[in-house]
Amino acid sequence: MSSGPNSRQKLNSLSAGINFIFYYGTKYFQNSGVSSGFAIAMITSSINVASTIPGMYAVDKWGRRPLLLWGAVGMAVSQLIVALCGTLSTGQYDNGEIFVKNIAGQKAAVAFVCIYIFFFASTWGPLAWVVTGEIFPLKTRAKSLSITTATNWLLNWAIAYSTPYLVNYGEGYANLQSKIFFVWFACCFLCILFVYLMIYETKGLTLEQVDQLYEEVSDARKSAAWKPTSLTWEHRENVTSEHEDIAVHAPSSTEKI
Repeated sequence: MSSGPNSRQKLNSLSAGINFIFYYGTKYFQNSGVSSGFAIAMITSSINVASTIPGMYAVDKWGRRPLLLWGAVGMAVSQLIVALCGTLSTGQYDNGEIFVKNIAGQKAAVAFVCIYIFFFASTWGPLAWVVTGEIFPLKTRAKSLSITTATNWLLNWAIAYSTPYLVNYGEGYANLQSKIFFVWFACCFLCILFVYLMIYETKGLTLEQVDQLYEEVSDARKSAAWKPTSLTWEHRENVTSEHEDIAVHAPSSTEKI
């Protein structure tokens, strides 16, 4: 069960592209010809905060799986449009300086960056911690959450360290510029597949019932239709312990002889 949430955090950190926007957004917007990159960064930060509120409401209204799935779809579409608009509406001189060929394309790119942030902040941003907080077994929850959190921050550092080499112009640099959003689009597409195949629906379930869900349902796509049985978690644990005690104290074949 641990590989799923770890992958979930990896995708959340690496693929969504949100860290790139907040870490390097001001510089990126300025290079793209936007007159005030700082103002755009303040707007995107405000959208990020405000968009978390509907996500907090919808998580128990619509469920984890639909929000993550449609959030990933919205993010992927937005990233693709940003990549296309940014690439087609700008050019680059031989010295690496960026110039704008179509200001309307740049405005569209900025607009879809904001739309992308809305999708992320209302779905993947807060739900990452909801899902990882629910799906681990009770016995290993503390250690498992520590590992997922450490993984998240490790990848945040990796993105912060590697992004300048991917985006900037010069020897030893990839000079992707706006093309970096094609990378984020591809990763968001992986998010769609990951949610569809791996994320279980745990809306309205207690932590004990989530454990029961993982024991009884092998396909995440069928998890939304699952209903907990009347057999409580405590009773199931007692039955399991009794069976283990019987197995331990049962006489071996040599003892019987």
